Amino acid sequence: MIIYTPLLEQEIFEDEEQHESFHWLNVNHATVKLRRDVENNSFEIVHMSSTNPSDYLQKHLQPGSIYYL
Repeated sequence: MIIYTPLLEQEIFEDEEQHESFHWLNVNHATVKLRRDVENNSFEIVHMSSTNPSDYLQKHLQPGSIYYL
């Protein structure tokens, strides 16, 4: 079987351990995938998905942005 997708292989075939560290959250009508960093008590945006093109220009929604609790 061939899968045509822009996603990485690790995102398609996630391990159960890996799956627990990611969370999906809606922020300003955009859906972001967050990875939890337990040591710093923070979350990092890994992936952002939205139907609004202007959401992709928002700096606080860019992959790599960090949110603290």
